[in-house]
Amino acid sequence: MSTQNTIVERASAELTKRINGLRKHGNSNSSSINSSTSIVGKTSVMERVTNVLCGGSSSNVHNNNNNTINNNTNSSNAPTTVSINTPEKPYRYQNKNQHNNIFAQHGKMSVTTTTNVTNQNSNSNQSTPQSLRKYHQTKSQSGTKRFVPPATQIFNIEQLFLDERFLQQFFLYFSSYDRRDLAQVCTKWRDILYRNPIYFSGLVPVLQCRELRVTGSQDKVKLYNSIIRRGFHSIALSGATDEDALDIVHSFALASKHIHSLSLRCSSISDRGLEALLDHLQSLFELELAGCNEITEAGLWACLTSRIVSLSLADCINVADEAVGAVAQLLPSLYEFSLQAYHVTDSALSYFSPKQSHSLSILRLNSCWELTNHGVVNIVHSLPHLTVLSLSGCSKITDDGVELIAENLQKLRALDLSWCPRITDAALEYIACDLNMLEELTLDRCIHITDIGVGYISTMISLNALFLRWCSQIRDFGLQHLCSMRNLQVLSLAGCPLLTSSGLSSIIQLRHLQELELTNCAGASQELFSYLREHLPRCLIIE
Repeated sequence: MSTQNTIVERASAELTKRINGLRKHGNSNSSSINSSTSIVGKTSVMERVTNVLCGGSSSNVHNNNNNTINNNTNSSNAPTTVSINTPEKPYRYQNKNQHNNIFAQHGKMSVTTTTNVTNQNSNSNQSTPQSLRKYHQTKSQSGTKRFVPPATQIFNIEQLFLDERFLQQFFLYFSSYDRRDLAQVCTKWRDILYRNPIYFSGLVPVLQCRELRVTGSQDKVKLYNSIIRRGFHSIALSGATDEDALDIVHSFALASKHIHSLSLRCSSISDRGLEALLDHLQSLFELELAGCNEITEAGLWACLTSRIVSLSLADCINVADEAVGAVAQLLPSLYEFSLQAYHVTDSALSYFSPKQSHSLSILRLNSCWELTNHGVVNIVHSLPHLTVLSLSGCSKITDDGVELIAENLQKLRALDLSWCPRITDAALEYIACDLNMLEELTLDRCIHITDIGVGYISTMISLNALFLRWCSQIRDFGLQHLCSMRNLQVLSLAGCPLLTSSGLSSIIQLRHLQELELTNCAGASQELFSYLREHLPRCLIIE
């Protein structure tokens, strides 16, 4: 045991020295972390390293959804990375341990493409996690032999940390986010990490165009090559201009075949630059435009190609009804469409036709303030096969519009009516009666919902996620109805002011609950949280 402890101490000291030196170097050169998102973990990289070496249970791997990290492109050739969500089958739950909110926006391309980084709760005394074993077989499924380094004898800690077999297993104990830093420890570690794309799954490089403009051509080539080496198929450009777009076209030739998803954020790129990018990216099928105020409707008519299956348009001031017309006419295979445009009217939705009726499955119309029940009529007649619908912030939608949705969109699995202040208990009765396949319902800020409406919801046996944030009229009596929903796995009651500690304590009847949000609940206390955690040990309770 003394020998083992000595090795562990030496290993920890050596790795601490290297990573601390790396951090000092990174702090002086790298750009600041994006303020909009951040990674918050309970344990540091060093603590997880120590856990691995000491043979304890492995640390939790962070979920990398919507995390933005800025890298120094000159020193590490690693761009900013974020996690996104890609278009998946629109069920909220793929299995009982996974609950990613369907409506969470990709700052997020809810293409949320976002393939999410899988949590790996592995033990140092166990073999490779099941989800990763296929990457460590001697042969791939195609029959091609994979390189397996020969076993070597290890005599000291330096050899251990350069042994490829050890490192391949060692890196599995860290999140994709942490592996960014580990790749900068030394070239050996970098080469091993870059060789296997699984190590960086769920991350998306964010290229800060302002920094790229002062980067030398050779460093740009190294940066682009590192993107390909790590198996990234998505990139995001922040602050891009037409000149930046043309530079990427000329300098990043491999993007033509390898980049499948593009996000343009807060960019002054015009129709000309967008057209050049889309012509160059011949394998692109996911596109996000957010805060691109120089893009016009005419540009969308000229640029959009039929291979795009996922499109998100948000905060682009020139996007209005004609833009929806371009989408409807030019994208026959469109699977997911997200639109945030304050001046889109009901007329825009009349552009959808049977051409999209079988392909379009996910429709998000967020903060489209001018949409009314007439627009809902166009939706239910043209797109009867929708499985996910969000009308969040469409403040003119009433109970009559919800009745149309419930009667005609029988395949809906997720419905978001948050920030629709005209919705009442009557709308919830329509939903409970007709939407028998609904799994997720979001009613945040629907201020006219009462315990009666909650009673209707409680009869929905397929529902496993319910969000009632800031519904100011819900009381303990309504909460008692919810306690009969044995299949409910996610519940949010954040900001509900009339719920008491006594009423909230009854939630322990929901034995299958996996996530409970009680933020800003006046009736919640530390004693209540302790009580809930004692009786719901498998539930994540958000205070």
